[in-house]
Amino acid sequence: GVLLSGGLDSSLCSSIACKLVRDGEIDLKWGSKIHSFSIGLDKGDAPDSDKAIETSDYIGTIHHDFRFTIKDGIDAIRDVILHLETYDITTIRASTPHYLMSRKIKSMGVKMVLSGEGSDEILGGYLYFHKAPNDMEHQLECKRRVLDLGYFDCLRADKSTMGNGLESRVPFLDTNFVNLCIDIHK
Repeated sequence: GVLLSGGLDSSLCSSIACKLVRDGEIDLKWGSKIHSFSIGLDKGDAPDSDKAIETSDYIGTIHHDFRFTIKDGIDAIRDVILHLETYDITTIRASTPHYLMSRKIKSMGVKMVLSGEGSDEILGGYLYFHKAPNDMEHQLECKRRVLDLGYFDCLRADKSTMGNGLESRVPFLDTNFVNLCIDIHK
């Protein structure tokens, strides 16, 4: 499966995976289409889920849009903290939907998903990167963020998926890709 937020990173991973399946380079055990997954708040504005559905329709995945309630999130906090091994509020808040989605994905029998994690750090995709005073500072910040990935976003994503026995693979963090991109200047 693929985690599909509808953003550029996850959409790129998902579309490449779909192309590889269409070209016969990946053999699926679940049929001829990749399953994609997104999550959003029930009864709330969920622009990521809307974009994920639109992207799924375009690239041709079998899409599963999960919704959760505030109560679902609160009920999961104890498990989220246990698996994340932190009480950091920002990390818990960001991880709870990921954790809930991973639980649902695993219950469907999926064992591995692709994720777009890491691309913003490698390629300077966060908004504050555009305020770098020069190319060298931009490069140094990209390198710092890549070196710290194991402490923040990727650690959070890994622990919230593995807490449910779901393996997340991150193509943007392939060693060859990282080595190629880290030397590209703004």
